[in-house]
Amino acid sequence: MLFILFYNIFVYPLIWAGAHLLALFNRKARKGVVGRYRSLKAVRQYLALFPDIKERYLVHCASMGEFEHIKIFLRELKRLRPDSHTVVMFFSPSGYENVREEEGIDLFIYTPFDGWIAMKRLFGLLSPRALFIAKYDLWPNQIWTAHRRKVPAFLINATLSPKSSRLRPGIRELQRLLYRRLTGILAVAETDRRNYEALAPRHLISVVGDTKYDQVLYRSETAARTSLIPSAFYAGHQVFLAGSTWPEDQVHLLPAAAEMLERFPELRLIVCPHEPTPEHLEDLTRKLAAFPTIRYSELASYRNHRVIVIDKIGILAHLYSVAQIAYVGGSFRQNVHNVVEPAAYGIPVLFGPVNQNSHEAQHLKSAGGGFEVHNREQIEAHLRAFLEDGDFRRTAGLKAREVVRLHSGATTRLLEDVFQVLRKLRRS
Repeated sequence: MLFILFYNIFVYPLIWAGAHLLALFNRKARKGVVGRYRSLKAVRQYLALFPDIKERYLVHCASMGEFEHIKIFLRELKRLRPDSHTVVMFFSPSGYENVREEEGIDLFIYTPFDGWIAMKRLFGLLSPRALFIAKYDLWPNQIWTAHRRKVPAFLINATLSPKSSRLRPGIRELQRLLYRRLTGILAVAETDRRNYEALAPRHLISVVGDTKYDQVLYRSETAARTSLIPSAFYAGHQVFLAGSTWPEDQVHLLPAAAEMLERFPELRLIVCPHEPTPEHLEDLTRKLAAFPTIRYSELASYRNHRVIVIDKIGILAHLYSVAQIAYVGGSFRQNVHNVVEPAAYGIPVLFGPVNQNSHEAQHLKSAGGGFEVHNREQIEAHLRAFLEDGDFRRTAGLKAREVVRLHSGATTRLLEDVFQVLRKLRRS
């Protein structure tokens, strides 16, 4: 009770004020602030259109990445409960502003500000059957409101690094007050389960795997290669795709890629920055100016360009379908991004040294489908090996896809666990 009072009297007002102050100077933050004020209005408009729906599920995602990984979970939820509706909330503008109509989802909104009044109104309007939180993004009033209203709350695709700040003394004790109010923590791996035991009772935690494996397999089997990139770009050529890159990656990556473009005339390059800001895109275009380069938004004017710079969010996962080799960024910075998206297409995956956050990266390295690189020279060496030895490249790619296949099936296990708990709660 004291923590609830402390959060609402001191912490939440600071978060609210900080968000509004940042919105004065940051366009992305401003979109988030404005969108949060509109969320409850959007819910009321939705309820006016669908007043008779008896079963609703509420889903919270921090950003587009977390949403991408649970798409298959949402589709399967709709298949199992066809008369239900699902409302998905995004904290980050990168999620809300780039999402499109998706199968299994009936309403998208920004996550309202985490004030107790806003959360009380949100849960009061929707009366959700359950709350699902993707991966890690717990907000105190959201959890406490669900708990008070007896709405089961599940943390899905749950991961927790042993180095997480949530496990530090002082913070850990406060986090326990949130995690112990969850109905279930559906962890990705056994190591995550052990780490979560520091925050929640053991009986709340189960290991079901990661739905991202199911999602990337589904996408790889349904992707349309020609819908995004002109076939003239990739037909008869080898494509190296560098995805989710940051400046720290590009220090090593771009010189290596330039050297390979010089050495191998049949090579084509796609660079997809994690944050395609005007400044970042201009910097990329300038550094690749030695080669015919075009942006994704200009592809209507494509004329045998060798390099495409992606200036659109939300399409990277589909672009891997045209590649023979991939590099995944974030791995010279803070944490590597999604390595299973390219692996699902059966191509070898390169990534930098900062990959301990990723179970998938470790699986790929062990299987021989993923390769850790530390500098420009190592990137060049791996690219040269893949480009000169097609058998080696294809074998590594098959090993990468096999890792994805072996770890699939989490969606079914997750839904079985969730509905088993919901049935027990309904009977009690």
